Amino acid sequence: MDQGLFNRLCDYLGKNNNIVFAYVFGSFVNYDKFNDIDLGIFLADSRIDTLEYLNFKRELMDITSLEVDIVILNKANALIKREIFKDGVRLFSRNRELESDFIVHSLFEYEDMRKYYALSYNSMIKNIRKEVSTDG
Repeated sequence: MDQGLFNRLCDYLGKNNNIVFAYVFGSFVNYDKFNDIDLGIFLADSRIDTLEYLNFKRELMDITSLEVDIVILNKANALIKREIFKDGVRLFSRNRELESDFIVHSLFEYEDMRKYYALSYNSMIKNIRKEVSTDG
């Protein structure tokens, strides 16, 4: 992980009072070489319009000189939240208690949905195999 880039992200995101906590995940965390940065952010006010979101993303891309993918944790599905909290690295947190409660709730939500994710995955694999075998 590029510590200088990590610190720039912390500094920039920390100036936005609407961001309660933020995580970085994906290739930036797991590999020495990466093409983009994946961020998970929890907002105090999750109502963010498209223009505001795009401006925020552009500013992050200007700071990092990389493509930036942003997941708004308040609105994310249980599967992506689990991946972020399992493999991601916290950039900062203004409210550790809220963060902890949100993580616990997200992990319970994932456990409730896990069997449905497995069914969906198995069905998708079955359909792909069927398509491949008929394309022959």
